[in-house]
Amino acid sequence: MKSYDRVIVPDGPLASALNRQLDRPHLGPFAIPPRRLAVGRRQESEDRLAFLGMIANEDISWKRCAYAVGNILQCWEHQGTHDAIFEYDAYLDDATERAVERIAELETASMKLTNETIDPDLDVVVVEPEMLTQLEHAYLPASYDTISLFTDSEFELPAFRIHASPTAIVETVVDSITETNAENVGIVLDQESEYSPLIESALEAADIPFFGGPGFIDRSEHRLFLHFLRTAHRGTDTRISEIRSLLTAFDCAVADRDSEKRLHELDDGELAWLIEFSHDIQQYTFSDALSTFEHRADETLAGFQEELETLGIADESVTEARLDELSFYLQTYEVPVDRDNEGVLLADAKSASYVGREVVFYLGLDERWTHSAPRRPWVDQDAQFTRNIRSFQLLLQSGS
Repeated sequence: MKSYDRVIVPDGPLASALNRQLDRPHLGPFAIPPRRLAVGRRQESEDRLAFLGMIANEDISWKRCAYAVGNILQCWEHQGTHDAIFEYDAYLDDATERAVERIAELETASMKLTNETIDPDLDVVVVEPEMLTQLEHAYLPASYDTISLFTDSEFELPAFRIHASPTAIVETVVDSITETNAENVGIVLDQESEYSPLIESALEAADIPFFGGPGFIDRSEHRLFLHFLRTAHRGTDTRISEIRSLLTAFDCAVADRDSEKRLHELDDGELAWLIEFSHDIQQYTFSDALSTFEHRADETLAGFQEELETLGIADESVTEARLDELSFYLQTYEVPVDRDNEGVLLADAKSASYVGREVVFYLGLDERWTHSAPRRPWVDQDAQFTRNIRSFQLLLQSGS
């Protein structure tokens, strides 16, 4: 494909791997996914951007906003237009109609893919076009060449290794990695599995750099802050055994014999502030509560403060309803996290389709790695199955 002006690929890591092979200057991008080419830069996730635009301007519950935005963007991806959702009466309501209007006002990659096409004067080749969605296909020029990532030839599968436990697996992987070879290694796993925290802590203990690991809500200090707010709202029902992680973060020592006692039953000077905070929680704003947590845990959560301001709730009272909405938002959307892209690459089995590393470990391969096609009337089930299975097959052939 080296003779082409543009190489359109279905996956960002595959583009990066191809671009590393360039041995001479190239005018403009060479290998690139359609969305990145359309906007000319890495873009934040559209579902989060659209959701933030909705809650800032519409008096609609956060869950209804998220449901409407998700349906619109998914339908757009599969049908090619932002208002294609109007063809499906069962999914239309006031929230959806207003969301379509809001989304149309945003400068997104999807809108550029809809309204523009690749310069027809460029010599374009598309790698594995069946892995592109309907919307991405709409962006392609009238004429282009194609290249398949697969052949019909057979090959021997590499050996699978059976270990006694997840801990033994993680130890084997970490024993194979050093600071020197970390840049050449990728690890594929289900980021919701037991392997994720095990491998991250093991790499940290061995002083081996890595990236692509825990997201915003997966960070321990962020989860502890939410646990802190939940504890305050539980009132007199909170038992010491349920808040051990919080007490550790706050350097509060409580005897083991008191584990089953309720927080409010303890006459302990170290815990008086926490009891008082829980009693007065509705008088705190989210910013006030965050400042209290930062002071007691000796942590600075600047990113969480920024996200509270982005959501427009930093100065709102910490009501249980608002806390439910905040938790829902953090579980639903991927909040951008600044990372140093150095060291071992941790790739999520459900979002990666190519890992551009010389050596790749696959940990805990099981049915949880399966992609399921969305059960919506606008989704071509056969086409989606083809995209999913090819993505999975490509993933398993990454590296050695």
